[in-house]
Amino acid sequence: MVNEDVFVDKLRHINQYIEDLEQMRGLSKAEYVDDMVTQRAVERTLMNLIQACIDLAQHVRSTENLSPSGTAKQEIQALGEADIISNETQAKLEEAVGFRNILAHRYGDVDHDVVYDVLHDDLQWFNRFQQELAQWFQQLD
Repeated sequence: MVNEDVFVDKLRHINQYIEDLEQMRGLSKAEYVDDMVTQRAVERTLMNLIQACIDLAQHVRSTENLSPSGTAKQEIQALGEADIISNETQAKLEEAVGFRNILAHRYGDVDHDVVYDVLHDDLQWFNRFQQELAQWFQQLD
């Protein structure tokens, strides 16, 4: 069974990272591309956000005895296969895991235009992820 304290703590972290990123949205794309300090802050916060989502998925998967442990993408897939999150949210979070790997391991050069676009266009998917998990958790009672 899911540990409520762990679950709530991980949701709180996800929410805080989203709020932090929303506060970093004020620059134009040109200003963002020229501001290395902001780039690093956004990239690090995105990595932390995505990792928090993976950690939460792993906790749910393991405590609910879903598919065996695997890669970070498989942790997300397990939630989709169990209908805990929607197929659309699953697909977007799987993409995010790949994006985190690019940011964390610097596979090639990080495209700052892409990071800027993620900052401005994709935070909704992390909100959806946490909302769908919260709804699932509330139904457990």
